[in-house]
Amino acid sequence: MADSLLIIEDERLLREELARHFRKQDWEVEQAADLRQARHKLIDQGYEPLVTLADMTLPDGNSLDLLETVRQHGQTGEWVLLTGYGGVPESVRALRLGAYDFLEKPCSVERLGAILNGARRSARAQWQLRDQREAGSRRYLPAAFIGRSEAAQGVRRLLSRLVEVPFSALIISGETGTGKGLVARILHHSGPRASGPMIEVNCAALPRDLLESELFGHEAGAFTGAKGRHRGYLEQADGGTLFLDEIGEMDLDLQSKLLTSIEDRSLRRLGGEKAVKVDVATSTTA
Repeated sequence: MADSLLIIEDERLLREELARHFRKQDWEVEQAADLRQARHKLIDQGYEPLVTLADMTLPDGNSLDLLETVRQHGQTGEWVLLTGYGGVPESVRALRLGAYDFLEKPCSVERLGAILNGARRSARAQWQLRDQREAGSRRYLPAAFIGRSEAAQGVRRLLSRLVEVPFSALIISGETGTGKGLVARILHHSGPRASGPMIEVNCAALPRDLLESELFGHEAGAFTGAKGRHRGYLEQADGGTLFLDEIGEMDLDLQSKLLTSIEDRSLRRLGGEKAVKVDVATSTTA
C-alpha cells in the first residue's frame, strides 16, 4: 500500500505537478490549495497523512499555525516546509514544532524526493513506536495481574491506585515467580510515563565494572576498548522508566551513585566532564 502524502500549495500548476510526480514514486497523494482546505482534511475529517509537504506562506495564513494545531490534536506525521525566503524565526519555530525539514525555494524535485523519503522512514518509525506503546498499554493493565486469592486481589487494587501516582523510585519485593516484573511493566505502561521508553536491566547478569558503564554510559577513551561514546541505560530511559531487576546484586557504592543521579536528575558518563540531564523513574526488585 502506498504511503500517504498531503501537499499544501496555493500554486495550482506546481501542486498538480508535484502530485503527479510523487504518485509515480509510490505515494498516495492528497492536495489542499490553502489552510482552510488543509485544516478541513486534517482536523475536521481526521485525515492523518504519513508526511505533509506544505508551502510556508499561503493566501490565508502561515502553515506553521496549522502545524501547531495539528500537534495539539496529537497527530505525529512528519512535515516538510517550503518557503520562498529563509527566515531564522520561522525556521526556529518550525524545528520547535517538530518539523522534519525546512527548505528554501527553488528546490529540485530530486532533493525534495530524498527529503520526503527520509521523512517517510522517520514517520513510519514513529507510528510503529506509537503502536507498540498502545499495545503495551492495552496488555499491561492492572487487571493483567491474574489471581483469585485475597493477596492477588489486593495487589490489583494497589496497582490501580499506584498507576495514578507519579513516582521517581519504587522497590518491588516478593518471592521469585510472584510477578514482580509484571508489576513493573503494569506501572510503566498504565502510568504517567507510558509514552516514554521502558528499559529493563538484570543487575545479576552483569559484572560490576560493565554494569556501571552500561548504566551511566561512557565517552570515547574512558577505558580500554571504549572506542566511541555510549549512551547508558539511564539516558536511554530518559522520560520513561528504568527497571532494575535484582538490584540487591549491585554493589552498594554503585547503588549510591545511581540514587544520586535519580535525585539530581543528572549523570556523568564515565570519562565525561559534563553532567547530562535525565528524567527517569526507577522500579527495582529486591
